[in-house]
Amino acid sequence: MAPFVAQLLKLIGGILILSFLLDFIILAFPAQPRDGLWQIGFATAMVDRGITPMIGLALLLIGYWLYDRSDNALTKPPLWLSLKFWALLLSSLLGLLFLLVIPFHINNVNQESARAVERIERDSTQAEAQLQSQLDQLQAQLGDEKNRAQLENQKNQFKAQVTALLQNEQLYQQAIKSDRTPPEQKKLLQEFKANPQALEKYLAQQSDPVTLGKERLDELQQQKQKAQSQARLEALQSSIRMAIRGLLIAIGYIAIGWTGLRNMLSASKPV
Repeated sequence: MAPFVAQLLKLIGGILILSFLLDFIILAFPAQPRDGLWQIGFATAMVDRGITPMIGLALLLIGYWLYDRSDNALTKPPLWLSLKFWALLLSSLLGLLFLLVIPFHINNVNQESARAVERIERDSTQAEAQLQSQLDQLQAQLGDEKNRAQLENQKNQFKAQVTALLQNEQLYQQAIKSDRTPPEQKKLLQEFKANPQALEKYLAQQSDPVTLGKERLDELQQQKQKAQSQARLEALQSSIRMAIRGLLIAIGYIAIGWTGLRNMLSASKPV
C-alpha cells in the first residue's frame, strides 16, 4: 500500500508543479517588459499562484519519503538523475525568484502611483481652468444690464414655480415620486421643503457666479485630494501585500530547497 500512496503523492505533486509552470509560461506571453502595469499584473498573478507548487513540492517529497521507507525501494539513482533533486533545485530557484520580485514590484507600483497622481493633478487643473473660463464669461454677461435683468426675471419665475409647488402638497408628492424628476431636483425640493430659507440661499448662489464658482472649485480640490489619497493608499496596500506574501513564499521555497539539497548531498557522500 505504501508504494502506491507514494506514487500517487508524487503524481499529484508533479501535476501541481507543472500546472504552475504552465501558468507561468501562459501569463508571460505576450511579454511586455517595459509596461509597468503588465509587470505589476504578472507579479501579482505569480504570487497569488505561488502556494500551488509549494503544496506540490510537499506532496512530492512526502511521496519520496514514503517510498524510501517501503520495502520495495530500489537502489537510488545518481543525484542528477533524481526527480527529487531537480524538484529541490526548482524550489530554490523559485525562492530566489519570488525574493527578487518584491523590490521590482514595489518600484513599479510606486511609479504607477506617481503617474496616477500626476494624471489626477493634470485633469483637475484642466477642469479648474475650464470652470474659471466659464465663470469669467458669466461675469462678463452679468455686466450687461439686459442680461442681468433677464437673469433676475428667470430667478423670479423659478422662485414662483418652486414656491407654488411647495405650497401644494399633492403636486409636491407627485414631483418627488415621479421618475421624470431628476434626483438632483428631488434633493433640492426636499431641502426647500424642510428649510424655506434654503430656497433664498440657492437663488442667491445661482445669481452670484463668484460664490458659486468658489464652491465648485472647492469641490474639485476635494475630489482631487480624495483621488490622489486613494491612489497612494492602493499603492501602499499593494506593496505591503506583495512584500509580505512574496517574502513568506520565498522563505518557504528556499527552506525546502536548500534543506532538501543539503540532506541529499550529505546522504550521497560515501561513508
